[in-house]
Amino acid sequence: MVVKPSLLLTCFFTSLVLLNLSGCAEEQKAQHFHWQLQSQATEDSIDYAELKIFTDNLALMSGGRLIITPHSAGALASGPDIYNAVKERRIDMGSGWPNWWSAINPAWALMNAGPFDFMNLDSSMMFFLAGEGSTLANELSQPDGILWRPAWWPGMEFGLLSKTEIKGLDDLDSKKVRIGPGLPSEVLAAAAGAYTLPTVPEEIRPALEKGDIDAVEWTTAGGAWNLGLSDISRYAIVPAVWQPSVLADFLINQQAYDELPPDLQMMLETSIKAYTLSTTMKAKVADFEAFRLFIENGVKINKWSPADLQRWEVVSDRVLAEYGARDPISKHIIDKKRAFKKVYTEYYQWFGPYDH
Repeated sequence: MVVKPSLLLTCFFTSLVLLNLSGCAEEQKAQHFHWQLQSQATEDSIDYAELKIFTDNLALMSGGRLIITPHSAGALASGPDIYNAVKERRIDMGSGWPNWWSAINPAWALMNAGPFDFMNLDSSMMFFLAGEGSTLANELSQPDGILWRPAWWPGMEFGLLSKTEIKGLDDLDSKKVRIGPGLPSEVLAAAAGAYTLPTVPEEIRPALEKGDIDAVEWTTAGGAWNLGLSDISRYAIVPAVWQPSVLADFLINQQAYDELPPDLQMMLETSIKAYTLSTTMKAKVADFEAFRLFIENGVKINKWSPADLQRWEVVSDRVLAEYGARDPISKHIIDKKRAFKKVYTEYYQWFGPYDH
């Protein structure tokens, strides 16, 4: 029997195609990634609920090729240790607050919105999403093998909750205040003579009940309400002068990211941006409701006096000058943020709200 050359060629090329398809299937089968994500958020918070939606959507879009398991506050790493956990790849991804990483580099404290910084969340969003903010943050994180991304914007924080009434800075003298580390706590301590403690969320209520702290700062009205302190903290003073437009961040282990094929990298980046928008908007709307609940539940709310705000500003300028003199990176960040705020403010003097 004589086999025609054309038949031989057909069989040969068919075999090649089958081998290629088999190889692709094996390669595709091997490209499954399972990450661990440690969040600073408590389990009942909006940002953690949105984090679960973010990871579920990413799993769906990737056809199960990229599974990220989120963990609420304190599960795998706690507070400032989230940064080192990502750096050492004990976890692949983390979410916290830039000022929490200030022990690694003091310049991180300047990445968040310090006193008299960006006064509203849209100016901060512009700086980090369309300006130089993310580039500056990655210059700090990448030497540690970490990619930095903005997560979401709580915006203006709530203020201080306390058992006894606080009417101004003088009432905080020698008090113990739970507040995040870095620039916010430094300015508060210098302006009020208070002792500042960066207690992690799961420890706040027990510390307040035992008298280990006298007042509590924790994110926005919604975040403060979700902590469930209104039964023991009957007083509040607002707003949070120390962080007028706070943002949360994502930390991604560079090696873990580089292992992803380009399509999964793009899905991750796109999903992060979707999370940023939905969490920022939903959380801010929830703040309106939470503030109403504080008032309806009889929490007495005070505001800082003009004299107190002036004291805040004088101290803030002094602390920022110390940061700027400490190292060129900090001065560079301060200068860039002030330059952007100047342009933003000049524009909105013409195009801001005109009804009040």
